[in-house]
Amino acid sequence: MDEARTAPPKPATYRDKEWITRPRPGVDRMSSAWLIRRFIDPDARFVFGVPSSTPSAVPFDTFEAEFGHHGANCTFETLCDRFAITDRAARHIGRVVHDIDLKETKYGEAETTTISRLVDGLRRAHRDDDAALLRSGMDVFEALYQSLAEVAHPPTKSTGRRRAARTRSKRS
Repeated sequence: MDEARTAPPKPATYRDKEWITRPRPGVDRMSSAWLIRRFIDPDARFVFGVPSSTPSAVPFDTFEAEFGHHGANCTFETLCDRFAITDRAARHIGRVVHDIDLKETKYGEAETTTISRLVDGLRRAHRDDDAALLRSGMDVFEALYQSLAEVAHPPTKSTGRRRAARTRSKRS
């Protein structure tokens, strides 16, 4: 692999972009879109189709995309690796997504079966609206992240006091 391919891309290069993926998002596309918004491009816009239909868009989880399946990794894991995302809660989600998307039990995280069922339910509930399906899936992954982030980074007594003080000052 050449050096340019292994060097992490600069997130600033990927800000305020349109990102393109295949229609009918499943677990890897939902979670990857969430990851893109949270860690790479907070203003990302998502479209569905083939990359050649929108050449200015950044393809993800499409055939032969830079940000797709590579080796034993699903797209979510590829994005984490390429953008050097080391957040423990995000990496935990990556293990869940890996097992669901690749139909493996490599990691066996406790949430895997539940997230798989939620994604299946969302796909049934949003049969005709890919944008709504993607938004709902991203909400699921944000909720999972919030629950894991508390475990991965529990508040200390001093952070808890600072949060309480901020909350009180916001109410005033």
